[in-house]
Amino acid sequence: MIDEKAGKVLEIIKEFANIGAGSAATALSSLLDVELMNDVTTCNLLPLAKVPEWLGGAEQIVAGTYTYLCGDLKSGILVVLPQESALALLNHLTKENIDLAHLTPIQTSALKEVGNICLCWYLIAVSKMIDVDMIPAPPDATVDLLGAVMDLPLASLGEKVDTAIAVHTSFKGIDRQFDGYFLMLPEESTLKLILDKMGEPG
Repeated sequence: MIDEKAGKVLEIIKEFANIGAGSAATALSSLLDVELMNDVTTCNLLPLAKVPEWLGGAEQIVAGTYTYLCGDLKSGILVVLPQESALALLNHLTKENIDLAHLTPIQTSALKEVGNICLCWYLIAVSKMIDVDMIPAPPDATVDLLGAVMDLPLASLGEKVDTAIAVHTSFKGIDRQFDGYFLMLPEESTLKLILDKMGEPG
């Protein structure tokens, strides 16, 4: 199914990713009081087992904001910030020295806010693309090994997840840049619905 539609679907995923990234950049610009643009966006449909390698390895420390979809569609949702990007963002937001291993409640709240902005705007873009409402549960945030962070949104799902919709965006300002990764980890029935909707003639 994925192979037959891969080219067309990836183009559509890239389209929604750019829409979501543009909206996220606008919202983050307001939050950070820095003009940001989504500089580069790439997307892939990946076997779940390949995602840690795509992100740079399961043993790296990352900051993650995660949730899951409420309603009939079942999917884990994860926004991953590499260590350097998380440090730069939290330092800018809080004006504090950041120790990712010991975040204060305010720093954790700031991390959650950044991740929530990204995941919500990407989900809105997906919803518009497939004309299906996607409502996330309240998100949470954590700092841990990438492998452990990826397990968190999967814990809410009742079925095995085999494929990830993986988006990488580089956000760039005049004097700063950071990377963000949006991962949608759908159960098989949800993935089929998304790909079928995207594969329909426009």
